[in-house]
Amino acid sequence: MIPISLKKLCKITNGILVNKNTLENNNIIINNISTNSKKIVSECLFIALIGKNFNAHDFINEAINKRASALLLEHRVKSKIPQIIVKNTTSALGKIASWIRKKCKANIIGITGSSGKTSVKEITASILKCYGNTLSTFKNLNNNIGVPLTLLNLDNSHKFAIIEMGANQPKEILYSTKLTNPDIVLINNIYHSHLDGFKSFLGVSKAKQEICSGLSEKGTAIFNSESHHWSKWKKNVLNKNVFWFSIKKKSIVC
Repeated sequence: MIPISLKKLCKITNGILVNKNTLENNNIIINNISTNSKKIVSECLFIALIGKNFNAHDFINEAINKRASALLLEHRVKSKIPQIIVKNTTSALGKIASWIRKKCKANIIGITGSSGKTSVKEITASILKCYGNTLSTFKNLNNNIGVPLTLLNLDNSHKFAIIEMGANQPKEILYSTKLTNPDIVLINNIYHSHLDGFKSFLGVSKAKQEICSGLSEKGTAIFNSESHHWSKWKKNVLNKNVFWFSIKKKSIVC
């Protein structure tokens, strides 16, 4: 992770820093970020996320007891520890991840698909590790929390990063790819999956194509020509390098 001062974190997240009156607190540098109160390490910021079935604000005391350097919260707590107060901690996590991604020069590859994306991610990472320091998504932590947590681990030693992006409903991949701003995107395939969230096969296709929305200006897109609906989304990759791959058909470069 790239070290960030509390003052800079406030600016990135549009947060308010409290308990900042001492010189020591003003000079705190964050070298680690954790959303798990059990995994607090040295110079660590604890971010208390809120989900449908949990509220990490319940574990603030544990983070303090484990000597977190600062907290990022949605409401202030009674403690002398420095706290950054924001409207939404999940959104703040994404903003920090996006800032770190923009500071790093690694070549970023975004991978999605209805099936096999974790395997493709692992194979790609294994190959690229032969050519330079490579970061990749841990296991299948590919949602709106997992993607920014992966990006937090980027630093200037990385030459490559392989980011897996999954979704259960529309706009989730759009969010992840806007944070990631990949140089290359790969859509492995499109099948009938998560139809409760996407409503239809066409909905699945639209969601997977969201990954192209964050593609860098001179980016490259790689598609499976055996999948459906590609003709509908060509506008998303205008002026980009496009490669098609297939088991049954001859590959094409557009």
